[in-house]
Amino acid sequence: MTDFRLVKPEELQEAVRLSDATFRDEEQKSMGEGFPNVFSPSLQQSYGAFTDGKLVAFMGLVPAVLRVGAARLDVFQLGSVCTDPAYRGQGLASGMLQEVIGHAGRSGASLLLVSGGRSLYTNAACCGYGSVARYTLTPASLQNAEAAVLASEGTVFRELEPTDLLALHALAEARPVRYDQSAADLAQLLQAEAYGSCVKLRHRVLLAERDGRLTAFAVIGVPYREGLKNPPRVIEWAGDAQAAAALFADATGTFGLERLVVPVPWHERGLAAAVAPLAENQEPEPSYHTLKILSAERLFLQLAPFFEERGAGAEAGPPAARDLEDGRFELRLSGGEARTLAPEELISLLFDPEPKPGAAAEIREAYPALLPVPLPYNQGLNYV
Repeated sequence: MTDFRLVKPEELQEAVRLSDATFRDEEQKSMGEGFPNVFSPSLQQSYGAFTDGKLVAFMGLVPAVLRVGAARLDVFQLGSVCTDPAYRGQGLASGMLQEVIGHAGRSGASLLLVSGGRSLYTNAACCGYGSVARYTLTPASLQNAEAAVLASEGTVFRELEPTDLLALHALAEARPVRYDQSAADLAQLLQAEAYGSCVKLRHRVLLAERDGRLTAFAVIGVPYREGLKNPPRVIEWAGDAQAAAALFADATGTFGLERLVVPVPWHERGLAAAVAPLAENQEPEPSYHTLKILSAERLFLQLAPFFEERGAGAEAGPPAARDLEDGRFELRLSGGEARTLAPEELISLLFDPEPKPGAAAEIREAYPALLPVPLPYNQGLNYV
């Protein structure tokens, strides 16, 4: 008989061993080092499937707070999902996922963010969302970007020192769309290299400084060694967009990079404008991430401060939502009309820069000042 339950602190090393056997090779750090919150004995949020007392499957679950303008979204992140090969094909992951969804809902979360898009998740109403553009910088493209680089004249570029942490955290906290984190959290994530360690990239942190004040920082993922397939990429950034773009350009020379990938979420329009003149090309960034709305009622309540600051007038306030028993959602519009939406429709309405055709596109037209809602980039420092 299989039991789905929270993993106890004394069982976490067993979970680390299973995850390492699934996701790591001899070059990569342990999953326990790369994802300390997934295997945290103090958080105790991750789930396991136990057969005859043995951990045979695992799901890493991490609580997080997203800041979206004035709104605070309470969410959970799901990743590090693995099953012992001898126990695959028995539906363990599906059963455990239902336990995880229930746990996240009872905890007061509005969203479950998932590092994956396979049928295990889509069958549970997890849907893709948002879009990211991928810009590629090369030495050749930077030679043709003299004007953009000259805009950084008078700025000093250097690597991170321990005494920079508080200033670094202040830049990170100034972003309107971000994960909520302390200075200590930020330091831990820089060391953990969560996403970077998955694709064999190591963190190097560059700072832009002008008149003794930090104006931007960039976390650059540099390959462990030559010959690896995954190119160097920007993992995280904050601060002035023009200074950040100049930092990316400087990184190619400082680290001797033949190319640097810069992923830019749809809502980072200032960064896109600053990076575009430096780039050789632009293409869509593939995404395998999905999200599940755990409660539309809760989500709209948590988004209320964001809607308010975006200009929901007193006469026609933002829409409200109600969870339906069949898994769909009822959206009550400001004019009194009610529309029933499937999960993929509501997710597209809220989070896609261009909603998918159908009901979502119609409703979007009625709320141009409120929608879409931006979410933080999901493959940065807080990747799970």
